[in-house]
Amino acid sequence: MTEKMVEKFDDKNLKRILITIPNQGWLHTSCAHALIDICSDSRYNKEIALPYRMPIEHNRNSIAKDFWEGDYDYWLSFDDDNPPTRNPLDLVELDLDIISLPTPMWKFSKDRIGMRPVWLNAFDYNKKSDQYEEYKNCVGLQEVDGVGTGCILIAKRVFQHPDLQKGAFFRDWNEDGTCRVGGDLMFCKRAKEAGFKIFSHYDYTCHHYKEVAL
Repeated sequence: MTEKMVEKFDDKNLKRILITIPNQGWLHTSCAHALIDICSDSRYNKEIALPYRMPIEHNRNSIAKDFWEGDYDYWLSFDDDNPPTRNPLDLVELDLDIISLPTPMWKFSKDRIGMRPVWLNAFDYNKKSDQYEEYKNCVGLQEVDGVGTGCILIAKRVFQHPDLQKGAFFRDWNEDGTCRVGGDLMFCKRAKEAGFKIFSHYDYTCHHYKEVAL
């Protein structure tokens, strides 16, 4: 990676975690606090990068390439406005393929007046409507069809699959050039098609900082 690493491996007997915060040159202070807390965890070797490539799909796919080519066991990523409220490294020993720490999303629009404006970003896939819908059983550890990548932990084996080395985070586009499915859900779709399972842990939710009109 071109960005400076904050911490390097020091114990060959410990699992190796790549920790990234994709950003555009700034981090919310709560993300910095979360990173400091994670760095104090002595259970794992940690290598940390703050990659700022643009656009975001290029950034995530570039990090993924660094991950599968590097000497890592797991990849932990959280966005620059999306700090975890608990230590994500607690989830490493579950040894799941993909696990998200659910993040609230602002979903308000004029056509949603009267509806709940905040969702958590874990989803069921509705085959009939070809849409991802909010997962409803928000208790503990749940297997889901899709998650956002605001805060996510991924095992190395996922990106050792050749199909996940071909632009896993690329969006799916409509014929008119508009986005049909975002890069995070397309990553989940590709991972499930490759045989991997996706989970969300509702005991490990995140903060998400956004500007909204009041």
